[in-house]
Amino acid sequence: MKKQLELWQKLLEQQPTNDDLCYIIECVEPLREKAWQKLLEQQPTNDDLCYIIECVEPLREKAWQKLLKQKPTNEDLRYIIKWFASLRKQAWQKLLEQQPTNADLCYIIEWVPSLGKQARKLLKPENY
Repeated sequence: MKKQLELWQKLLEQQPTNDDLCYIIECVEPLREKAWQKLLEQQPTNDDLCYIIECVEPLREKAWQKLLKQKPTNEDLRYIIKWFASLRKQAWQKLLEQQPTNADLCYIIEWVPSLGKQARKLLKPENY
């Protein structure tokens, strides 16, 4: 195990891709914080942050806050609304601020019953 950790450490010291860093963050707990800091330095994409939100519960809130600063797409927000109850309310509010399309609202109606009634009220009739 020590040898494996040394190999991950070496990768961190080279020029790891964001994918490499996301994998280290998820799978190599002793190097998680160091890899997270490096990912932040390398400007993570929204996809990188969504991956961290999905796979690394201890960094979920930090990744969410970073995603908010990077202007998440409606698709990013729909994904978070669907899968992460702890972030659902905040993501829903952000989606509303970004004026969701009927497609966004239909997605919410289909996949998130707790928000379906609210989403139905916002559907725009001209696009049915």
